Amino acid sequence: MNAEEIAVNLIKLSRGKSVDRTRLQKEAYLLDQCGAEFGLPFTYHYYGPYSFELAYGWEDALAEGRIEIEEKLGGYGVPYSIFKLKEPCSDPDNLGNLPAADARARLEKMEGVSEIVLELAATIIYLKEEGYGEPPIKELKTRKPLKATDKLIKKATDLLSDLQLSVASD
Repeated sequence: MNAEEIAVNLIKLSRGKSVDRTRLQKEAYLLDQCGAEFGLPFTYHYYGPYSFELAYGWEDALAEGRIEIEEKLGGYGVPYSIFKLKEPCSDPDNLGNLPAADARARLEKMEGVSEIVLELAATIIYLKEEGYGEPPIKELKTRKPLKATDKLIKKATDLLSDLQLSVASD
């Protein structure tokens, strides 16, 4: 499955619409860690794990007319994007190595949390998997001191538990 197919199918399994580029990136990363094994390289970026290839994938889908991206202004004038399928398409059988039903169920769990909680959850797993020396929560608090409050970290670790991802370093 190439990056364009991953982007389109992520949007499809999110009820045909996904809000925000950062959210789409974090959903892809967490699903990858849940066993989708997309094969996309992720790097640490401003808001946690980021795949340039996934961004190229949604740009390709846009150029091919498979999706549309609507830009809006949110609170404090901060722009955000809404990804929508241009035409209905059938559900994929799988999203990477995950059955579509499993991927959809996990996306629904992610849909229920804020972008900040999703960012923190993805960053915790990224820091754990990439072995940044410190325990992931301690490193998270160092990297994101304004966002990594105890309350938001608890919500992020609860989400990770719901997704069956372990926070503890192996």
